[in-house]
Amino acid sequence: MTSLCGNVKKPMKSIFFLSINMISFVPYAYGLLKSFAEQDPAIASAYRWHPPLTDPEPVDALVSKIKDPNILCLSCYVWNRNQHMAVARHVKASYPDCLVVCGGPHVPDHVADFFSQFPFVDILVHGEGEIPFAMLLRELLVREPDFTRLKGISFNQAGNPVFTPKGERLGKTLPVPSPYLNGNLDAFLGADNGNRIALWETNRGCPFGCCFCDWGVRTKNKVRLHSMQRVAREIDTMAAKGVEDIYVTDSNFGFFKRDLDIATLLVDAHSRTGFPKRVRIQFAKTSNATVFAISRLLVENDMLWGTTLSMQSVDESVLDAVARPHVDISVYAHLKKRYQYHHIPTYTELILGLPRETRESFINGISSLLEIGMHDDIRVFELALLPNAPLSQPAMRRRHGLKTRFKPIRLTDKGIEREFVELVFGTNTMPYEDWAYCLLFAEMVQALHNGAYTRFIAIYLHREGLLTYRRFYDGLLKYFLNTPQGAGAAFQRLKTLIDDYHADPDMPQVNRILTQSDMLTLLRDYHPTRRGWALWGWLWLSLCEVRQSFYHSVAEFLSGMGIPMSETLQDLFHYQQEIMLTPDYDPKKGKIVDCGFNWHNYFFENAELSSGKITLTYSDTHMGPGHQYPLNPEDRRAFVSAAIGFSYPYSKFRHFFHQPDQSTIMVK
Repeated sequence: MTSLCGNVKKPMKSIFFLSINMISFVPYAYGLLKSFAEQDPAIASAYRWHPPLTDPEPVDALVSKIKDPNILCLSCYVWNRNQHMAVARHVKASYPDCLVVCGGPHVPDHVADFFSQFPFVDILVHGEGEIPFAMLLRELLVREPDFTRLKGISFNQAGNPVFTPKGERLGKTLPVPSPYLNGNLDAFLGADNGNRIALWETNRGCPFGCCFCDWGVRTKNKVRLHSMQRVAREIDTMAAKGVEDIYVTDSNFGFFKRDLDIATLLVDAHSRTGFPKRVRIQFAKTSNATVFAISRLLVENDMLWGTTLSMQSVDESVLDAVARPHVDISVYAHLKKRYQYHHIPTYTELILGLPRETRESFINGISSLLEIGMHDDIRVFELALLPNAPLSQPAMRRRHGLKTRFKPIRLTDKGIEREFVELVFGTNTMPYEDWAYCLLFAEMVQALHNGAYTRFIAIYLHREGLLTYRRFYDGLLKYFLNTPQGAGAAFQRLKTLIDDYHADPDMPQVNRILTQSDMLTLLRDYHPTRRGWALWGWLWLSLCEVRQSFYHSVAEFLSGMGIPMSETLQDLFHYQQEIMLTPDYDPKKGKIVDCGFNWHNYFFENAELSSGKITLTYSDTHMGPGHQYPLNPEDRRAFVSAAIGFSYPYSKFRHFFHQPDQSTIMVK
């Protein structure tokens, strides 16, 4: 009898995994951790992994899905930590013996009072998680586990942290079995599983150490590569399973020459199977020939969301302050012309609130980007302080006089915890008043120039030496702020919202406009259920409602600047208004526009301006970078998708106005 009892198999321990995200991503972290740990037969036979919980739901609903857990894993990011902690608190109350383990970028390196604040958390995994988590699972199989034998963790001992030595990193060959190849992620792939965006790494690490980012800090600046054989098999597998969108999570795709071979494999799979349809890439911080070749290949196959010409700031002093690699703006000008010649869409990102940035340097920076041809997509983000980023540490905060406030990230449904982000609203070189003006200026440029309402007017004025971009947009904003009637009301309303956002601790960052009933009334008329509205998107639609009076005001502003409405300008204004998308456009009929000058060639082929009777015919049927948004007359919901796109995946390409590749020209 004793012998029989000794052979009774122990019940498997249950692992539950939380990785909540508003965006429907494949739970890649879960797949990597499980795949690495189960290389150990003892772990594979001892633990049962439940399907990860990834979709936003009320805390009670999530807790109800966690039955008899032995381990609860939390993959913590700025957008889900509070929700995860609330679930863990309830689970721990019901199952006191459940071990709560936290990993992810939001786990602080400096633990301080974390365990006294969250006494229901048992273990924090610091840095790369595969090795320490597998070792933890192995340790839990012994009769008396001793966490001090582990590396790369801190654990809760009566509310106080106990630290173990730094953990071992994965080796040069990244010995983690692929969760796409071993089936660990099959339940999340393809149309039958919600068309989730597949997160996917071909390498890991970042060679840079930008102070506002925790990526290089966490990965120790060493880049390690997955084998090309593995990469090729993963592409084939994702294509076979109908994955439409792949998000390449490499920090600098295009940094290695082999990345062009990877892009070629993606295109080959797309040609054979139709999948993936689109690829989103975080390109190398310093653009190079490989990045260009990848971009050209993907855009020719309608697979690219856009190529980053990475900046964050145009001011070299600012970039030095945050240890950001940079190149001379003349190099960016050359790159932009090269991309433009081959019809490759590019975008650049700026961060508002960086150390040493001033109102002058920020506005001059945006104007400089326009001068080198960055007309399609300038994206401006507010500086957020991440827990482990160097800029978040006390010494750098003091040095640069960072003025911050914690803001809710978004509105939440009943039963879902609010998440908070620490945002910079001022520095010792940019007081709040300047920060607020810069944000308003940035939103205006994104609506009027990227969004094209005044793009062609501004380009003409700059190109002909009549008015610089700086004088045009800075002057136009001040004009509208001093003109309360007509289109000016929208600019003044946006200014008020920014000030209210700063003052109101409950107004969320992402869903600011959803808290404003008057602004929401307009948006709901276009799309009753959409939640993702950028400030510039509201401004763009507001101007769509008052197009005639808006252009009258722009003409009045120019007159005040000493630029009268000549015959040429009158024809340009006509061209500018007619090229814009409107809700009543019918793709079955197209649109015919008569002009007195060769504006199309002037703007899209860099031709010299000449007069003459010209008829333009616009025949757009779909918009968006993949021609995925149909144009339907008087369908306002379809118009919003076609005209301004979605907040995620984020793209301003092939939106706003009738596209040159869908236009024909007849010279009379």
